[in-house]
Amino acid sequence: MKSIYIIIIALVIFSCTSPLNKKFNEDTAKEDIQGLKTKMDSTEFMLLAGTMIRLKFQDQKLETMTYSEILEKGKRWKIEQEEIEEEQRKLAANALEVENDRTRRLSESVLVSCFSKGFTKYDYEDYITYKFVIQNKTDKKIRAIKGSVTFNNLFDETIKSLNLVYDQSIDAGMEVTYSAQTDYNQFTDSDKALKNKDLKDMKIIWKPEKIIFEDGSTLE
Repeated sequence: MKSIYIIIIALVIFSCTSPLNKKFNEDTAKEDIQGLKTKMDSTEFMLLAGTMIRLKFQDQKLETMTYSEILEKGKRWKIEQEEIEEEQRKLAANALEVENDRTRRLSESVLVSCFSKGFTKYDYEDYITYKFVIQNKTDKKIRAIKGSVTFNNLFDETIKSLNLVYDQSIDAGMEVTYSAQTDYNQFTDSDKALKNKDLKDMKIIWKPEKIIFEDGSTLE
């Protein structure tokens, strides 16, 4: 029993004399921190140091707190920050799920693909030309569609993106062809790359934004 009392007394003395129980003092802070560094877990020490800096920026008086109290503040802040970050992750995941569902519904309704790409000159201007096929996969007549077509190389790196608006009717279950052109700038790398690459060496990504149906309803 005597040995147990000795251990208890030793623990009490240690807890009272622990460097963490010392109040912050500007004059001895450097020595205190060096001493704490050798006795603390590196993660907790970094948390303590970061909390001290944060409290300083908030103009709080460190002299009223022990190093242990400062560390506890840091732990509470860390827990609060982790809770906020978890909420942010959930919010982002929900938003991504909604966006993916929206894109899936749009993609299942209209399919756009480029089956021809060329180059032409007209009135001393240069143009890249395209032919698209647009398929209405719904059971309703479409009045207009809006979206973007992105040309990627085989490594999925973007070469150029084009806005696409088609405002002519497409019967349910039918497909139409659509010819378009864009200005060609010989000094623009994306234009040069798009002009010189064959369709077989590119991936064409269709991203629908909005579909307007003949009955006035929309999907977006």
